[in-house]
Amino acid sequence: MDWQFYAYAAVLTSFVVAVSIFDIHQRRIPNFLVFPAALIGLILNFLVRGWDGLFFGLKGLGFGFLLLFIPYLVGGMKAGDVKFLMAIGAFMGTADVLRASLATVLCYPIFAAFAVIKERKMGITWLRFRRVLWNFLGFFAPGLKLYAICLDGQDDKSISSVKTPFGVAIALGTLIAIYTNFLTNFSR
Repeated sequence: MDWQFYAYAAVLTSFVVAVSIFDIHQRRIPNFLVFPAALIGLILNFLVRGWDGLFFGLKGLGFGFLLLFIPYLVGGMKAGDVKFLMAIGAFMGTADVLRASLATVLCYPIFAAFAVIKERKMGITWLRFRRVLWNFLGFFAPGLKLYAICLDGQDDKSISSVKTPFGVAIALGTLIAIYTNFLTNFSR
C-alpha cells in the first residue's frame, strides 16, 4: 500500500468517526462536517489523479447520493444520511461506495435490533418497517402502495419509533470497505 491510501484512509476515518460521534449524541449529521468532507474528497482525488480523479470523485459523490435517495423519499432515513454517503462517495468512488453501502446494509440491522429489543417496540417497529417497504415497492408497482396505506391505518401514532443513528452504520460500513477486502472481487 502506498502513502495515498494511508492519506485517504486517515482523512476518511477521521471524518466518519466524527460524524458517528455527532450522530450518536445529537441524532443528526451536520452539514458543517459533510460538505467540507465532500470537497476534501474531491480535492484529494484531483491532487492524486488529476481531472480523472476529480471525475472519479464526482461519480462517487453522485452515486452515493443516488444509493440513499429513494429510501429518503419514502421516509426510511433523513437527508443527513444521504449527504453522509454522498461525501464518502467523493473519497471512494462508485465501486467502493457501493461496497461501503452493502456493508452498511449488513451492519444496520444489528444496531436496530438491539435498540428495538431494548425499548420493547418489536410489534410497532415491524408494522412500520413493512409500511416503508411497501411504500418503496410502490415506486415500481403503484398498486403496492395500497397495502402501505392499509398498514398506515393500523399504526398507533402516539407510540414513537425507535431512533437509531444510521450514520453509525454507514461509518462502520465505510470502515469495513476501507480496511478489508469485503466484496472487492464484486466491485472491481
